[in-house]
Amino acid sequence: MSSQVASSYCVVGDRFAGFAVHDRVRTLSAFLGELRAGAYDDVPGPMALSGGQGIGGYEWDHIRVVLRRRGLEDRILLQEHPPALARRAEAHKHREENVLIADLGRHDDQIFHAALRLHQNNEFLLDHQTGQHTQGMVVVEAARQMFLAVTERYYTHRWPERHYYFVINSLATTFENFLFPVDARIRYLIQSADLSDPGRLEFTARVDIEQGGRRSARCEVAFTAFDATVLKAVEHRRAERALDHVLAHTSARHDEHATAFSG
Repeated sequence: MSSQVASSYCVVGDRFAGFAVHDRVRTLSAFLGELRAGAYDDVPGPMALSGGQGIGGYEWDHIRVVLRRRGLEDRILLQEHPPALARRAEAHKHREENVLIADLGRHDDQIFHAALRLHQNNEFLLDHQTGQHTQGMVVVEAARQMFLAVTERYYTHRWPERHYYFVINSLATTFENFLFPVDARIRYLIQSADLSDPGRLEFTARVDIEQGGRRSARCEVAFTAFDATVLKAVEHRRAERALDHVLAHTSARHDEHATAFSG
C-alpha cells in the first residue's frame, strides 16, 4: 500500500466493518494497526484522512497520538469537524451516544438543516449492524429527533413556563437509497404549524435524509406538542383503562381455567 497511496482515506468506527471492504476505507482499529506497523511511514503526503460515522473527538485524539509517535502529523492531515450535538433536552436522549442530530441550523421560517451523527455505540447499532449500509431504524429515529430538536429550540422557548410532551400522530417513511456510514445531511421542512393554542402546538413536516447528492429517505410526520400537565392526566386515565381491561380478562381466563380443572 505504501507504493500507491490514495490522496484521501476515510476511517469509520469498528461497528461499520462491512463498509470497510472499499480500498479507501478503514475501520478505526484497522487503520491504527496499519499505522503502528509502519504501513504509512513512506507516504510522501499530504494524505487527507476524513472521518465517517463512529468517529468523534475521542477517536480523533487517539489517531493524533499515534500519528505523533510515528512522526506523520505533517503528512497525514486529519479532516476533523467536531459536531455540535443537539442538547439533551432537544433530542430527548439521556446518553450522548444516542443523539443523532448535530450542527442544527435554520435556513428560514420553514426550512431547517442538520448533520446526521452516528456514534459507534448508538443504541440502534448494538444488536444489529450487517452489510455496508446503516439500518432503516436509524433514519426513523433521526427524523424523530429532528422534529423534536427543531420544535424545542425554535418554538417551545416562547412559553418558558410550560413543559411539552410530544405525541406522534402519523409517521410515513419512504426509503429511496441506502444510507452509508459517511457524512449525511438532514433537511427539515415545516409544512404547517398551528401555534394558536400554547397548550397544544400542532405541526406537519417533511424530513429528508440526503447523502452524496441523493435523497436516502423521506419521512412525512404529523405531531402535537402538548402541555405536559394536560396530557399526563389524559395519559394516566387511558393507562388505567388499559390496565383494567387487561386485568379483567386475566381474571376471567383464570376463572375459566379453575372451573375446567375442578370439573
